[in-house]
Amino acid sequence: MKIMNVQSKVAFGRALSSSEKEEYKNVVNEAKNQLGIDKTSATIFDFSVPAKGNDTGIGTSFSYNAQEMAAFLKTMCGINAIQLQPQGEISNFVRSPYSGTGFSLGMHLIDLNKLSSDEYGNLLTYDDLQSPYMTRAKKLNNVDYDNVFSQDGQKAMLKTAYTRFETLDKKHPLKKEFEKFKKENTYWLEKDALFEAAAEVNGSEDMKTWPVRDQNVFETKKGDKERISQLKEVVDADGHNVVDFEEFVQFIADKQQKEAKANFNNQGIDIYGDCQIGFSQKDLWAHKSAFHPTHEFGCDIGDGKYSCWSPAIDFSKIDGDAGELLYNKFDLFFKRYDGVRIDAAWQLIHPMICEPLTNKGEAVFDNNGNKLGKKLAKQPKVAKNGQHIIKDIILKAADKNKVSHDKVLLELLGGNSWDSLDSIKGTKTPLIHITRYGKEDWGRVKYYEAKGESKYQNMKPGDYIIGPGTHDDDSLIEQSETAQPRAKYLAKDLHLSERELKASPKKLSDAIFAELFTTKNQFATLPDILGERRRINTPNTTEDNWSYRAPQDYERQYHINLSQGKGLNLPDALSKALKAKQNGNNSELTNKLDYFANILRSKDGAMTTIEADGFNYNA
Repeated sequence: MKIMNVQSKVAFGRALSSSEKEEYKNVVNEAKNQLGIDKTSATIFDFSVPAKGNDTGIGTSFSYNAQEMAAFLKTMCGINAIQLQPQGEISNFVRSPYSGTGFSLGMHLIDLNKLSSDEYGNLLTYDDLQSPYMTRAKKLNNVDYDNVFSQDGQKAMLKTAYTRFETLDKKHPLKKEFEKFKKENTYWLEKDALFEAAAEVNGSEDMKTWPVRDQNVFETKKGDKERISQLKEVVDADGHNVVDFEEFVQFIADKQQKEAKANFNNQGIDIYGDCQIGFSQKDLWAHKSAFHPTHEFGCDIGDGKYSCWSPAIDFSKIDGDAGELLYNKFDLFFKRYDGVRIDAAWQLIHPMICEPLTNKGEAVFDNNGNKLGKKLAKQPKVAKNGQHIIKDIILKAADKNKVSHDKVLLELLGGNSWDSLDSIKGTKTPLIHITRYGKEDWGRVKYYEAKGESKYQNMKPGDYIIGPGTHDDDSLIEQSETAQPRAKYLAKDLHLSERELKASPKKLSDAIFAELFTTKNQFATLPDILGERRRINTPNTTEDNWSYRAPQDYERQYHINLSQGKGLNLPDALSKALKAKQNGNNSELTNKLDYFANILRSKDGAMTTIEADGFNYNA
């Protein structure tokens, strides 16, 4: 590729103008080609997407705002893939997306603004969108869960839309789409809706409080047919049939998810879904025959304690109901997304199963809110040397949907990950790694790709995708303030000054970013990319957790942060990666990258492209 000539005059302290962005993109693309880079991913939670105009207090990747932000990240940060995190149903009491449903999409994801269009049958009006729910959220940089789940919140708005949907003619295109959607999702759709009908009858979403019969409607695959018939007739306080309404909500969410994916793809951005290994109460209720009656997935939390965090499938039924459940879950994910990130994938290969502790029949929790359990002395064994679920269930679903195996990302961090590595050899499924560990023999690109006896060595660049940390880790800004021990190997690998890296958290942060680009696939969380100190998740906490939203003026804030040495300065990272490849030497290409890097890191001046287009910096 021929690189355009960059301007000879350097005007510092500004965002790039539109014309400069064209030159910038050419230089960046050439650098990525020389480095052999394939996927540069941003880890984004729906709730983090900012809103412009009407704001319910929570973001969604289904919105036009998400498309705009993705375009910005693609241009300035080289992003060509987004790892969306779990998109299942949550509540105001259980906000973690990793506790959400495995099949149903969360109604909080639906962009209500779109429902006022002809395409959606004008299910909401202009006046509807001026309701207090749409205008009163004040926490611009934090999710306002109280607003989303308020009495007149998201669900109430969707009931208004459903009332109008019921009046549409049967021949209306939206009604035809709805009927098609129901036929295509028979495995899970009605069961999930029936759960809500049972919750309506019993006045609680907690099925453990229901009568025994309602807890066990699907104790067998065929279910309690008489009770199912009764639940289908349940209406809510507004007179809506609960099952019909819930299926309508899933239809709208699915329609918007498909549209969003198509729009991202049109920008050249792949979308990865996060398939959490955990299951919600709704999943357990709807597919009870696939689960062990008492066991839960768990993990070691130290001091001899184990935490339980999800109902566990019955591994003795992996060739029966449990395997069918997993296959259908992944089949749906491969339909919805271009690829899949499998959260805690080790639980499917070498699981850690616990039995919850109880005190007078009640679950036991520690001071941090962990549900405590006892690790089973005899853990279940997955058939065929641990490859059965990965190869014969998950990858079979991928093949059916024509998703290549290199788009199935396995999180093998912590837990029984080490014992799981042998089981995924030959599957061509990349592993997720992080540099946060920062040790000479762990957490560095040079270690993974070096020859050695460790299971984490002898890798080829495409065998893994690497980032500075996951959503559970400290932000990169926090890491760089305590990561001086990493300066030694970063300086050696990138041909930088160890003394300067140890003395400057900003330079250390830049080096951590640069190391990611010395291999084929890399990722970073949205706060790290934008240069925000905020964490997404602080384990074992609830206050203000899972609440990070990107600034509404993220473009301006990104450039301000870059001028302060925070965030992903892409040309700087690429330049350092190329120089490492060139034994520390400069080239015409690194000089051009440094030119743009200097503009982006400088202070003062226009901090948006619109402002930059209004200035003549070379006059």
